[in-house]
Amino acid sequence: MKSFQVKKGHFYALGVGPGSADLLTLRAVKVLQEAEVIFCPASLKKQESLALKIISPYVQEQQIRVVSYPMQKNSSQTWAHWQKIATEIVKLCEQDKVVAQVTLGDPLFYSTSCYLLSLLQPLLKKKIHVVPGITAFQAASARFNLPLSLQEDSFLLLPGSDVKRLEKALTCCETLVIYKAGKNLKSILDLLEKKGLLADTYLVAYVEQEEEYLVHQPSPDIKLPGYLVTIIVKLGHKPWTESENRT
Repeated sequence: MKSFQVKKGHFYALGVGPGSADLLTLRAVKVLQEAEVIFCPASLKKQESLALKIISPYVQEQQIRVVSYPMQKNSSQTWAHWQKIATEIVKLCEQDKVVAQVTLGDPLFYSTSCYLLSLLQPLLKKKIHVVPGITAFQAASARFNLPLSLQEDSFLLLPGSDVKRLEKALTCCETLVIYKAGKNLKSILDLLEKKGLLADTYLVAYVEQEEEYLVHQPSPDIKLPGYLVTIIVKLGHKPWTESENRT
């Protein structure tokens, strides 16, 4: 088994999972404990950082930088903000610091880390490391003891921003996962009700967090705050063919 060493002057993008500190990987904990500077995301609306709350059991003397990450779709403003953060990280690495950035879920999956990594890659090159984390949809399926895909099943994941796109997706897979469904929750559930799929629908809000909410066969009139809602729709099952069973 390849050993993992935390190195001075290197940058680590850490996935801290959906919300519970005990879902961090051993590697993530190792990096946190040896990091000298940790960047934690916070939205511009909320200055508190959920990622920081998750890692708090592993934080002692590390320098914590809570950074408000831009969420608006104005690309010039957004990239200027990311560039400023990237410049700070490069300077810290040049000072031989161990620098980490934590993000909910996995760093390479609908994550703020993706924007930062694209800017750091040409500057730090082989001094960048990604530590994977448990995603919200994995945690959600675990909370329901619900297998996501078996045998020849296809799996599709989409954001909840385009309901027409979601309607088309219902015919393209055996399992559909809808991320960030909170903003269009009523429209999405109305669609699933119209298609007769509510009995096959599993909804989780704020999975593995204090305000976690789980429901199988949700009502279209359900009201939940925020957008951190994940919906899993089990549309069917595609078993192995007879020829595959023989081999």
